[in-house]
Amino acid sequence: MDVQRELEAEHPWVEALKRYVQPDWDELVSGEWSTNLQNGSWSTDAIRGWCLQLYPFVHTFPKFLAEALIKVEDDYARGFLIDNIRVEKQHAEHWLWMGEGFGIPRREMLALASGERPLLRDVQSLNDWIWYINAKGSLAEAVAATSFAIEGATGDLTRKLLEAFEAYGRREDVKMNPRTSKWFRNHARYDDEHPKIALQVIVTYAQTEQMRLKVMAAARRSLQLMNLALLTASREYSAATMPRASSIQASPPVERRRSPQPIPFPDRRLARAPMERGAS
Repeated sequence: MDVQRELEAEHPWVEALKRYVQPDWDELVSGEWSTNLQNGSWSTDAIRGWCLQLYPFVHTFPKFLAEALIKVEDDYARGFLIDNIRVEKQHAEHWLWMGEGFGIPRREMLALASGERPLLRDVQSLNDWIWYINAKGSLAEAVAATSFAIEGATGDLTRKLLEAFEAYGRREDVKMNPRTSKWFRNHARYDDEHPKIALQVIVTYAQTEQMRLKVMAAARRSLQLMNLALLTASREYSAATMPRASSIQASPPVERRRSPQPIPFPDRRLARAPMERGAS
């Protein structure tokens, strides 16, 4: 019996967690964004769009994990997060290589990461959420939202889409080489174990039913926001609305607000605190 099955046998609510997030996990891994990349329907500019817009998220990912690290109270979780922070710093450089392979100047990606240019609203929402849950949420919520949901789904995505991603090397203005595909190849291998370790940390710190409900909601919200960020960036930079890669720049935020795309989030079933006697 592997570690994940042992966890599910010992903690039945872990299986409930997986069932709860499965629809959103499937939508991210097998929905519109993934399917269009797999069959080559996304234009090259659409690929450039999400490469550019999601770079600040990848760039800041180690800092998200560092916020969660502050809350750790055991050596196992501490070692997991410290090692993950070290590796994710390398992955940010690999993402730059990927963008450069698609003709995106490094300075364009760094300008977004430094805040010199605004991100698309839906991409900013993903960044803000992951920052918030790691800084203000419990450790169980932070790990569920980040290492279990984001890293776990990323592993599934990269394993599924690596071959299709590399096929874009046959297109004009794309330079596909080992550097360009390194981020994809590393995550296809590396993010297979992280969700399993994350679950071990989660069950250690989610000891109450109320906390477990928060964990489930946090994981699901991350999957929803990541899917929306990828879709929005790809659509916004598609060939129909996007100039050449040499002048990559997002559309003004006001244009996004003309056609908002609401996202349904699950209710957090939090127990109400008992009213104090004498309260008005």
